Amino acid sequence: MKKSLLILTATAIVVGCAKTDSLNETNEIPIGFTKVYIENATKAITTGAYTTANFETVGNTFGVFGYKTTPTQSNTLLFNDQEVEYKSGLSTSAGYNATTDWAYSPLKYWDKNASAYNFYAYAPHESDFTGTAALSSNSATAFSISGFKQATTQAAMIDLMTDLSSKATVSGTAIGTNDVAFTFGHILSNINVKMAVGDALKADNTDNPVTVVSLTLGAIKMDGDYAYNTTASKYEWTLATTSPTTQTFPATQTSGNVFASDALTSVTTGYTDVPAMTNLLFVPQTVDAGYKFVIQYKLKNEVFDAEIPLSSFKNTSNAGLATWEPGNKYTYQIVIGPNPILFDLSGVSDWADGGTYTYVIE
Repeated sequence: MKKSLLILTATAIVVGCAKTDSLNETNEIPIGFTKVYIENATKAITTGAYTTANFETVGNTFGVFGYKTTPTQSNTLLFNDQEVEYKSGLSTSAGYNATTDWAYSPLKYWDKNASAYNFYAYAPHESDFTGTAALSSNSATAFSISGFKQATTQAAMIDLMTDLSSKATVSGTAIGTNDVAFTFGHILSNINVKMAVGDALKADNTDNPVTVVSLTLGAIKMDGDYAYNTTASKYEWTLATTSPTTQTFPATQTSGNVFASDALTSVTTGYTDVPAMTNLLFVPQTVDAGYKFVIQYKLKNEVFDAEIPLSSFKNTSNAGLATWEPGNKYTYQIVIGPNPILFDLSGVSDWADGGTYTYVIE
């Protein structure tokens, strides 16, 4: 199963009210993480590998950094890469809202004398995901990922996510009554490839069956850093400049072919997903001029080769795609539709006049 690296920079600021009874300020209310919600972003071509329903699955994890500020403490580290796991068999008497919940140990409790709590979280916890990232640069006021390296196989790719909203604020009597809530959005780019056969060629399938022998995409840049850009006032990606990883992605072959004859539908009927080229999750980036598809296919027994730069693909407005933006799902559609070699008659030339010759018999 594809794992999901879920980075979230949710900061919950909790402001306490002045009270006279200090004994009531120390009620043992655990800090909980139960309201994990994955945003269905509003961009036109966005879906994702994870939703609220399927992320809250027993065994999934995320990590938390947390800080609190009180009248005598400023941004004291409370959670230091704490692993939080979605578990079953929990006890509600221990403070959990349900027997299946986001759990961690040992529990920490709300301090009602605190003026602020800052939380940063990512998922899955670093012990569970296959990519690499450096988290040591984080503090109470900043969160970043440096040296992120996406997995180089489609099956192992990480679905990286973050809280796309502004800081959450909880004040007054809300302290200790609300779990820390996160709203996640995808921050990688989701690339998909589909293929079809032109209608005319599909109609000629009996005499000229189409077989896709191979298809590759590459070589894509795989590494980057994720951090807050104070000038732009948003989190942004920067591609790695030192020893970056690049990777070529081949379509999965069955019996030596990506698609055997008659496996592709016509354009009118619809496009077919290319095996192992769905949900390719890449660091957002400018689409490199060298990125291309390399394809080999056969019409019956004749072999054809083609190289298709990604810059050659156009949308319905005849515009190309210059940048893979975070949180967007992009689909590249390849149509095999060569024109047949046909014969026609321009005319028949008339006989040239070779002269007239006469012989008289006497």
